[in-house]
Amino acid sequence: MKSNKQLDEMQESRLLKIQEKGFWLVFWILFAAIFVQALIGMTLKEIAGEIVVLVAASIYIAAASLKNGLWTRNIQPTIKSNLATSIIPALILGVFWTIRSIVILDKSISESSVQIVIAVLSAYVVCFLMLEFLRRVYKHQREKLDDAEEEGKG
Repeated sequence: MKSNKQLDEMQESRLLKIQEKGFWLVFWILFAAIFVQALIGMTLKEIAGEIVVLVAASIYIAAASLKNGLWTRNIQPTIKSNLATSIIPALILGVFWTIRSIVILDKSISESSVQIVIAVLSAYVVCFLMLEFLRRVYKHQREKLDDAEEEGKG
């Protein structure tokens, strides 16, 4: 039977790399667009479409990675790494709310500081809990895949 493949393995690998980079480029541009639109005061209703696309892409990547027993290329799935990683979205949210409060809403930092601290801490906790949940799912799936691989060898 003749194969319909028109690409050799090297071309296939390059194409996958191009598609991967293209996906992440669109993902981060979409994230930045949502960030800027929210920063300038657009309502949730006005940016809902972009948010739905970003969330759908995020869920797909997370689910497909976990299903295949994959975490990341360079970070081990540990409580310590999740504690450290959770700082990033918390700080981004803190910067966002600080800029929005001072520049857009014309509030003083003293008026907004309690709300900003609560938002940052909440984001940190929620992110950490989500990463921990995903880490446990990953470990369970990885064990399942490793067991299936061992049974296949035996």
